[in-house]
Amino acid sequence: MLKKLWLGGSIIVLVAACGARSQLFEGDNAGDGGNPAGGAGGAGGFGGMGGFPPEPCLGVKEKPCGSNIGECSQGVQTCQPDGTFGPCIGAIDPVEESCNSLDDNCDGVVDEGFGLGLACDGPDNDLCADDVMTCDGCSLGPDILEVCNGIDDNCNGITDSDCEVGACSPTLLVTGSTPSNPNCVDLPVEAGSTGVIHYPCAGGFVSAQLGNILFSGTVTNGIVALMGSEQIIGPDGCTWINDHFINGSIPGGTVQYSYQETLVPGQPGPCWFPCTETGAVTISWTP
Repeated sequence: MLKKLWLGGSIIVLVAACGARSQLFEGDNAGDGGNPAGGAGGAGGFGGMGGFPPEPCLGVKEKPCGSNIGECSQGVQTCQPDGTFGPCIGAIDPVEESCNSLDDNCDGVVDEGFGLGLACDGPDNDLCADDVMTCDGCSLGPDILEVCNGIDDNCNGITDSDCEVGACSPTLLVTGSTPSNPNCVDLPVEAGSTGVIHYPCAGGFVSAQLGNILFSGTVTNGIVALMGSEQIIGPDGCTWINDHFINGSIPGGTVQYSYQETLVPGQPGPCWFPCTETGAVTISWTP
């Protein structure tokens, strides 16, 4: 905008810049000296290190800088002609921590974050966390073999069905027995009857005495299937065949006992109705 004024025969031209700022805002220091405290655009408007103004020397020619913790080492800052300390020269700075028995990030702790010393499962034949974490991975500990003892020794979640050591000798205990009719008498395997079953780790043919009945059968992968039979003359004067069964998973801790009577054909009679019986058998590994 131009304005003309007449003063004593002279013309004075006034120039006004429309929209011009009357002052510079803070932060205009991009090389134009707009911020009196700034140099060439340092962080925060200062030309010093880390966004702070340069530190005055105050008569000191040089001083150490940096850290001497871990793998770091200090450098030196020298007083510059402008009376402030220059950059840190010769220092070794922190780096990302590696698993190498060194304090790479210079925080006073060696090899943090790698779980050193914690329990783990190494490259062995068991699944047990009986090894220790190292910088080279989980250590190679001893192989834990499955022993036939009612315990999951190798930590694979299967008790004794894949055992490698020992002969299996669990104790059978009938903890419950219910006849089909309260008039049934002389049942040979009652609650409280005990016996021991012996079988090899790999399984196979086995026998066991439970009550006064000799059972025989197999154990395969911890699954037992036993049967024992006897022939008796009942209180009714009739001849009966009594069959007894033990079935179930030994690692499961409980198997089933059952009993049934079958009348021998050709009896003069009259004969009673046949009896049956069911019960639970617990497995104990206590000698």
